[in-house]
Amino acid sequence: MAIMDPTTNPITTTAANDTYFAAWVSDEIVDEVRAYNVCRPFFKYAGRQASNVYSWPIQDDPGVGATYTEGTGLANTAITTSVISATALAYGQMFTITDELMEQTLIDAMGHFTAVLGRACAEYMETVMTALLDDFASTSGVAATATTYATLLAAANALEQRDMVGTYVTILDPTAIGNIRTDLGTSAAAFLGGPGSPVPGTQDATLAGYAFHLAGADVYQTSLVTTTGGATFLTDHALGLYEMRPTRVETERVAALPGTEIVATGRAGVIEIVDLAGQTILTN
Repeated sequence: MAIMDPTTNPITTTAANDTYFAAWVSDEIVDEVRAYNVCRPFFKYAGRQASNVYSWPIQDDPGVGATYTEGTGLANTAITTSVISATALAYGQMFTITDELMEQTLIDAMGHFTAVLGRACAEYMETVMTALLDDFASTSGVAATATTYATLLAAANALEQRDMVGTYVTILDPTAIGNIRTDLGTSAAAFLGGPGSPVPGTQDATLAGYAFHLAGADVYQTSLVTTTGGATFLTDHALGLYEMRPTRVETERVAALPGTEIVATGRAGVIEIVDLAGQTILTN
C-alpha cells in the first residue's frame, strides 16, 4: 500500500488565489501630516465689511506737553493720524470625487476629503500669517545661530524698552524650540535646574503647537515659520487679520462626469499694524 505524500498537490494560496483579497483595506484612513496652526488667536481680528480692504486708524504721537507763560497761553500742536490696511485675497482648493469611487470606497469619501480641504485652507492662512513674523524692523538673536533662553529674554526686554503694554507671545520654528531646550538643559541647567525653577516643563516635547511658557510668554511652534525667524509680539495689537469670508465648503454635482465637486474658498488678508509691538527673532 502506497504511503500518501501530503506535499503533493496541496491547496495553496496560489492555487486558490481567487478566493481571498490581495490586501484588506481598513475603513479608517490615516490623515496627512500638517504643520501646527498657532497664529490665528494672537492676531487683531476684523470680520466682513462692505469692502475687500479693512483699515485700522492709528493715532500718531504729538509729543509731550510743555510749560506755558502766564498771559501768553498755549499754541495748538499739530496732530496727525495714520492708517494701516489689510486687503482680503481669495484662496481655496477643490476636489472632484467620481461616482465610481463613491460607490466602492470603504471610507466616507465626501466627509474625509471635505476635512482635507478644510485643513489645506487652514494651512494657507497659517502660511501667510507666519510670513509676517520676520518683518518687524527690530530683531533679537543672530542669523544662522542657535536660539537661546537669552534670546527670548532680549526680545521681551526690547518690547519693554519701547514701552509696550499688553500680553505678548512668541512663535518660532520647532528647530529653534529644540535649541532653546538644549540651552536650558546645558548652559542654563545650573541656574534653572534647582528647586523653584521658573521654567518647569520646558524640557518636555509637547508634540503640539504649544511648546512651553518661558521669558514671560507662552511659546508656540510651527514649521511654517520662515527660515529667517519667528517673533515675540503683542497679541491683538501687533498683527491684524481681516477675514471677509471664513473658509466655506460647497458641493456641486457634475452629471456628465459623473461626480461631485467639493470646493473650499475663503477671503482674508493679514498686515503688520504696529511695528514697535513686535520683535523678530533671528534663528538658524
